[in-house]
Amino acid sequence: MKRVLQAIAEHITHVPERLRRRKLLVLAFFTITTAIFCYGLSQLKFDFTLERWFEQDDASFIAYNEFHEQFGSEDGVVIVYKAKDGDVFSAQSLKAVQGIRDELLNYHKHLQEGEASALDHIVDIDTLINAFILTVKDDILLSSGLVGDTVPTDRSALEDIRRRALAQRDFPLKFFSEDMQYAAIYIKTDFGAIPLDSDEKPASGLSIDMAQEIAAAASTEKKGPPRFKPTDTADYLALNAALKDILEKPQFAEHLEYYKVGSTIESEHQLEMGKEVAGLYLAALVIMLVSLLLVFRSLSAAIWSFLVVILSTIWTLGIAGLLGLAATPFVTLTILLILTMGMADVVHIISGYLFFRNEGHDYESAVRLAYEKAGVACLLTATTAMAAMLSLSSTNLVPIKHFSIMSATGVAAALFLTLYLLPVLLDLWSPVPKVKKVKVGRVASILQRLLPDFALALQKVLDKIPPMVEKRPRTYVALFSVILAVCVYGAFHVKVDYTSYDQYPKESNFYQSIKLLDEKMAGSARVSLYVDLGKDSGFQDPAVLRVVEAMQRKLETDYKKYVVTTASIVDIVKDANQKQNEGRPEMYKIPDSHQELSQTLFMFNTADPEEREKVVSENYRKANITVTLRTFGSNEYTDVFAAMKQDVNDALSVIKKTYPDATVSITGLFSMGLQAADYLMTNELQSFGLSLLVISLILLVIFNSFKAGLISLLPNLIPSFLVLGILGLLDVPIDFYTMMLAPIVVGIAVDDTIHFVSQYRAEVLRDGDIRRAVRDTVKECGQGIFFSSLVLGLGFGIMAIASSPGVANLGKLGFLSIFSGLLCELFLTPALIMVFKLTFAPKTVEPQAVPQNAQA
Repeated sequence: MKRVLQAIAEHITHVPERLRRRKLLVLAFFTITTAIFCYGLSQLKFDFTLERWFEQDDASFIAYNEFHEQFGSEDGVVIVYKAKDGDVFSAQSLKAVQGIRDELLNYHKHLQEGEASALDHIVDIDTLINAFILTVKDDILLSSGLVGDTVPTDRSALEDIRRRALAQRDFPLKFFSEDMQYAAIYIKTDFGAIPLDSDEKPASGLSIDMAQEIAAAASTEKKGPPRFKPTDTADYLALNAALKDILEKPQFAEHLEYYKVGSTIESEHQLEMGKEVAGLYLAALVIMLVSLLLVFRSLSAAIWSFLVVILSTIWTLGIAGLLGLAATPFVTLTILLILTMGMADVVHIISGYLFFRNEGHDYESAVRLAYEKAGVACLLTATTAMAAMLSLSSTNLVPIKHFSIMSATGVAAALFLTLYLLPVLLDLWSPVPKVKKVKVGRVASILQRLLPDFALALQKVLDKIPPMVEKRPRTYVALFSVILAVCVYGAFHVKVDYTSYDQYPKESNFYQSIKLLDEKMAGSARVSLYVDLGKDSGFQDPAVLRVVEAMQRKLETDYKKYVVTTASIVDIVKDANQKQNEGRPEMYKIPDSHQELSQTLFMFNTADPEEREKVVSENYRKANITVTLRTFGSNEYTDVFAAMKQDVNDALSVIKKTYPDATVSITGLFSMGLQAADYLMTNELQSFGLSLLVISLILLVIFNSFKAGLISLLPNLIPSFLVLGILGLLDVPIDFYTMMLAPIVVGIAVDDTIHFVSQYRAEVLRDGDIRRAVRDTVKECGQGIFFSSLVLGLGFGIMAIASSPGVANLGKLGFLSIFSGLLCELFLTPALIMVFKLTFAPKTVEPQAVPQNAQA
């Protein structure tokens, strides 16, 4: 390993000289390569959909698709509206809702022949207008809408509508709130239920039963589990825009106030968040530019640093686009990682170059020494950071794998550009004139006159640190050990928690819509129990329906805090049976005999086949049991779901006595989201530990010393555990963004440590004098570490003002972690070196050959 590092160091040291000879060829290569990756960037697709989170062979994802194959998509839109006159049953409110429904159903009348519309994705709309009610006439079961084709204006007729709505057991909370100020419109789409081999979208105005029949027919023709087209974010955005055009029409908006939820609505908020993060990223770049100008007092140093980072980002995203990887919300973290790692390497190189120029070296020797001192360290830090990122690829979640690959690629791209492009850029426009006799440019002269010499002031501060540490090295080690112990203690008390509205500010409409659904309506979340009895006509068996009924009542009773309502074929059967028996209350039950039940189901299917298709298959083998829930954190729902699954399995075990092939799957967007959160947090915690282990092994190999590896690892533990420790101590739950921060912090911290220890190793091997080696290392390497931490900390900290709580926490905690890492490098690492007397001396050296001052 030692020989390999020596060979690499020799190569990196002479890279600048070799590249200068082929300057034009190098620039042509990077220009052409960047153009190719710019094309790849144009091919990059953004994906915020849940269905792409799972591998295609994941058991939960297969069950999710099988549910869609039978019952269609549940990825719809819920529009809760508030009647501005305070009554959702007023003529004005009902007419507005009827107008909205008519617009959504008849939009195709306004299209040209062959013209497509985003509204093509709508397959069903449920409102107070068409909410179905079962009635009996001449012993025939009929289904009719609550209001009908015409909204009455007569007060008594309106009151009759209100009375009939209140008489329906499943209408309150589902269609209107208890105070009747709020009501809901349910829009069902085909998102996530379009067969993979289908090239055509349903024609305008296609009914839900026809759409499902086409989807089912297409999926049954192929072997294996059903596969559906993943939803493009652009389709969500287009449908959202089309809905807004209708809802905001004056004749509707003057009577109704809207609160909307669903993936379609969320896509707009994701887009806005993306724009905000992009703006903050640009702000971070500006802050970094200003910081670089302040610390380097050179326009070229700032511009070249920027160019390397920006090109690294373009290359990474371009490679992702060419490989067909999708950009998810985690692409923000990838860009931040490239920004931090790339900027750190460039700052170390340029800082070293300026340091040696100030020490009196000429241009060529300053560049050579800068790459000799920091080049290998940059390579080693990139290796450890890539190892940390690739450790995340063990997850079951596709976006995290893409994040892992893209981040590792970004680190490699930043290293490659730093080693092979930056020397040419420095030769084109050097921060310090190559020849001392040459006058500095006007801009450089102005900067040098206006800006204070931070490097000189910093050197005075850095010169004071080693003597402070030399006096009481054990005290510093003890102090930082206590801090680490507190962070570890806090980390063990951190809670993993995630809700669907965590990433939205509390004042946002989306956040308020979710809270409104939970507080006033039937809940903002929905879980589907997909039951397959494995035998036709199974749900025409009264015994089966009684087991389902008992399970529904148990879920509603035992989990009242979470479960708002449940619905299944059982509720429809009981309602139909009561209507067929003069509406007597005692007849609201499941028919006793198989024959009576079959007859009731036959009459219901005749009256309203579309409603039947929503809850049970045509052969009565498969059923959809819907459980509507209030939104709580994933941490709380973990135990609740475990208990609910046990109750469901207990009910299934009873059914399996008669139907041994019966199966049940708990599925739906909410369930899949919780599972994704569980996968993510579990894998992230494991990957965090794995990345620390991998980095530890790499450090041991790099320095060929257990003592050096241990000393290099300890200063990284504090900034790494600081994030988890603060969250645990403050009882703040960890979410997607803060969990992903841990490996990024590890990469940044290791970067500084490797630079420091590598520089110290070169110094101490000169004469074995530990104290002199520490002083010279802090003086030379400390400048680069301070500058990079300052630039990155300020750039990262700008994220703290984001409206998204997750991104804001990312900025705050990232800022604290970066500056805690700086303190560890300047104080803890020197203290550990002195306490453990790290000399890197070969084992063959006799004790008497070691200088006396090395024993101090």
